[in-house]
Amino acid sequence: MAQRRVARRRRRHARLTACVLLLGLAALISACAGEEAVSRSDGTITPVASSALAVPAPLAVNASSNRIYVASESPDAISVIDGVSSSVVATLPAGLFPHAIDVDARSNRIYVASGRSKLWVVDGATNSVDSSIALGDSPVALAVNPDAGRVYVADFEGTLSVIDAETNAVVATLPVGQNPVAMAVNPSTNRIYVATYGSPEISVIDGESNTIIAKVSVGELPIALAVSAEANRIYVADGASGNVGVIDGSTNTLIASVKLGGMPSSLALNPATDRIYVAESGTDVISVLDGASNAAIGTVAVGGSPRGLAVNAVTNRIYVARSLTADVLVIDGATNAIIATVALAGASE
Repeated sequence: MAQRRVARRRRRHARLTACVLLLGLAALISACAGEEAVSRSDGTITPVASSALAVPAPLAVNASSNRIYVASESPDAISVIDGVSSSVVATLPAGLFPHAIDVDARSNRIYVASGRSKLWVVDGATNSVDSSIALGDSPVALAVNPDAGRVYVADFEGTLSVIDAETNAVVATLPVGQNPVAMAVNPSTNRIYVATYGSPEISVIDGESNTIIAKVSVGELPIALAVSAEANRIYVADGASGNVGVIDGSTNTLIASVKLGGMPSSLALNPATDRIYVAESGTDVISVLDGASNAAIGTVAVGGSPRGLAVNAVTNRIYVARSLTADVLVIDGATNAIIATVALAGASE
C-alpha cells in the first residue's frame, strides 16, 4: 500500500510539473534581480529573460480539410477553425487537457497529447474522440509521420513512445533526454527530432530502428522546431539567445544561426514558399525568414503575446495563437498582412 501511495504521489508530481512547463513557468527564480533561470540536469542554473520561457501553444493545421485546431484559454477546449470563413465551427470534446496537437491529413485524424497521460485520437470528420491510448506521465510533445504510419509522443520524464497509427498500439519506447519540449518529423528521411531543455540538445532518431543516431547542441534553451523535408533542414528556436539555429539534416551539424530581435517561442514552415515564421515573445512580432538565404526578410506586428504558429501551405495562410487575447490571427503569406482575427472557444468576453 505504501509503495502504491508513493507511486501515485510521483505521478501527480510529474503531471503538475509538466503543467507548469506548458504554462511557460518551467524555470526557477534565480538570485539575479528580475531574471529567471533554467535548471539543468547537471545542477547548473542558466539565467534567461522571462520572455524566453514562452512555450509553444498547441496549434495544428490540416491542409487537406482546411481546418485549424487550437487549444484556447479553457483547459478543456480545443477550437476547430474553418480556414475559408476564419470562424470557429466546432469545439472538440471537453476534458482533453491538451499539451500538444498534431494532425494526420491523410487519415483526417487529430492527435491530442493530454495532461491526463493519454493520447486522444479525434476523427476530423465528426470532431469526436475515436479512441485513446494510455501513455506515461504528462506527455508534452507530439509529432506524426504519415508516410511511416507512426505517431511520436514524448513525456515530461524523457520517454518517447512510438505508436502505430493503424493499430494505436505502442510499438517502442526509448529515452530522449530530460524534459522534452518540442518535436518534429522529416517524413522524407524518416528522422524524428526532439528538443529537450533539461539537457539542452536536439536528439535525432532513426524512425526505422527507433534509435538515437545523433545529438546536436543548439543554444541553451531549445524550445521549438520546424523541418524542411525538401531541403533537409531543421530549424531550432533558442529561447535563451533569441537565435534560430539551422541544422543540416544530412550531417546533423549546425550550419547557420539567425539572430532575432525578441525571444522565439514557436516556429512554423511553409514548404511551398520556403519561408520560416518565428513567433517572438517580448517584441510581439512574427519574423519571416527566407529558407534559401537563412536571413530575416520581414516582420509582422501581432501583439497579444504570440505563443503558437501553424501554416497551411495550400492556402499560404499563417495562423498565430495569442495567449493574452485568447484568439488566432490569420496572416496572408503573400502580403504578410493580418486578414482576420478569430476568437477561441472559452475566451473571456
